[in-house]
Amino acid sequence: MPSACSRLSRSCYDERVSERDRILRGEAHDVLRRELPGLKEAVPLAPLCAYGVGGPAELLYYAETTGALAHAVKTARLAGVPVTVLGRATNVLVSDAGLSGLVVLARNTAHTLDGDVLMVEAGAELPALVTELAGQGLAGLEFAGNIPGSVGGAIVGNAGAYGRAMSDVILSVHLLDGATEHVKQPAQLDFGYRTSLFKQLPELTVLSATCRLQRGERSALLDEIARDAELRRSKHPLEYASCGSYFKNPSRELPAARLIEDAGLKGFTAGRARVSEKHANFLVALPGATAADIVALAVEVKRRVREQSGHELAEEVRRLGF
Repeated sequence: MPSACSRLSRSCYDERVSERDRILRGEAHDVLRRELPGLKEAVPLAPLCAYGVGGPAELLYYAETTGALAHAVKTARLAGVPVTVLGRATNVLVSDAGLSGLVVLARNTAHTLDGDVLMVEAGAELPALVTELAGQGLAGLEFAGNIPGSVGGAIVGNAGAYGRAMSDVILSVHLLDGATEHVKQPAQLDFGYRTSLFKQLPELTVLSATCRLQRGERSALLDEIARDAELRRSKHPLEYASCGSYFKNPSRELPAARLIEDAGLKGFTAGRARVSEKHANFLVALPGATAADIVALAVEVKRRVREQSGHELAEEVRRLGF
């Protein structure tokens, strides 16, 4: 009489593969536990993200130094564990299912000055850094004084405002490519409007950067940052959770907000996500929102804008875990 496994050979094979994968996964996780002191498991990511939504990280590690950041990413890759590096999570949307593998939070925040050259680690919080530099009479980054997030995240997305961007001041970026460290010049990093090589190649990780600054007048720089902050408070729905502008502007002359407003979408709601009535390019999370709500809203906004204007909106916010 044929055995159960011979009658159900595919099922038995799948079970053996699943068991083998479970064992290998456990061994890989043991490597991470051994190599990354303080590693946490099943940590909710929503409180760590600007949108305030999303499921848990299977494994979570706080990298307090550049060496720790590089070591965590290298270790995960050598162990075959998926790895996601986050800064302040101000421009990402994490799925409701969360993120499998290892999530590394870049909390390497040191920076030094050599004359007018800034050397800064990826986890440094951008607004605090810019304000500190302005207080020392150092100009060049004041356009980013009210852009939330980390230096590393700002480099990945080539963050900018008022016609200026991170790529305008960067001299070099210290990065991790797989398990190998390199120093690259801006011309090698494919910077563009709200994008860079880092968005195209997720295996690249920003570790630190050097930036060229200039001397400026301290009070004028601080006043510029304060005026920008007041302008943002008046124009943006800061009372709700969001990642700021959700879509890229098709051009400087044609902002996404105008296309969304022209499509009659201000105040449009999907689940517990809404197009802000104050700024149409803000897709805000109302209390109780899910990541699925925000995605559903984004899909509908894109569809209606395309039908109304013929323009295809491109998302600036990065989806993770979908």
